[in-house]
Amino acid sequence: METGTSTADTTTRRGRQRGNTLISNNGRGHRPSLSNTVRDRILEELILNGAVAPGERMPSEADLCDRYEVSRITVRTALRSLRDSGYIDVRQGLGTTVLPRAGTLPSSLNQLSSIESQAADPGALSTGGIEIEVIAIGDRLAAQMSVPQGSQALVVRRVKLLHGTPIAWVVDYIPEGVLPFDVVTSEFSGSVLDVLLAHRELHVEYSDTTLTALPANREQAKRLHVKTGTPVLSLEGVTLTRSGQAINVSHSWMLPEHFNFTLRRRRGNN
Repeated sequence: METGTSTADTTTRRGRQRGNTLISNNGRGHRPSLSNTVRDRILEELILNGAVAPGERMPSEADLCDRYEVSRITVRTALRSLRDSGYIDVRQGLGTTVLPRAGTLPSSLNQLSSIESQAADPGALSTGGIEIEVIAIGDRLAAQMSVPQGSQALVVRRVKLLHGTPIAWVVDYIPEGVLPFDVVTSEFSGSVLDVLLAHRELHVEYSDTTLTALPANREQAKRLHVKTGTPVLSLEGVTLTRSGQAINVSHSWMLPEHFNFTLRRRRGNN
């Protein structure tokens, strides 16, 4: 699974950040509450990326106040929201501890990053059933990639496993001309997106991504070891460079009980 931020999210963002200070330049006042903003920052910067591992103590309220330059009441409200969502345990006199999320992988849809890079325990995640081949691109893929129909693409299929249990089936398509196919194959270790991001000369910028719930078809069910018709989350994204070139189409079918998605939603300027 490759996650990312849509073009609309990138271009409509009105706030800005200076260091660790939270700033908004929206003159109309249509903005999320400060405590919610701090909550999202703590979640993304300290919990979901594994900076504070499950079972470890979070920075103190005073440290969080200094980090985000907000009041203690704002930090307490943000922590209370995280506690109510099951991310942390807050105990008087003992501080705040990150809770384990057994059997699930946290994933922020705001970030263009692989599930490997977001996993709190990378050792629990593995890749199996790897299939790599070169194909001729059909009309739908050609339209997504803005390349001629019949041109070549490298296809990488694999199953993602958590503690040995299949949780997602992922298929990536890379059109010819992005990177030599043998380079992608030699550098692949579970995530195609990580290979692309490692090549800074590609200037990978964003991914237009669609998330849909649907029943698993026969092929998806076979890969995930579930019954046909089992609900799955379909995550399809087109990864683009700074110049707007499509360099990857990624499609993941995920068992929802194993993923915990977060997404920052912003109020529109109506």
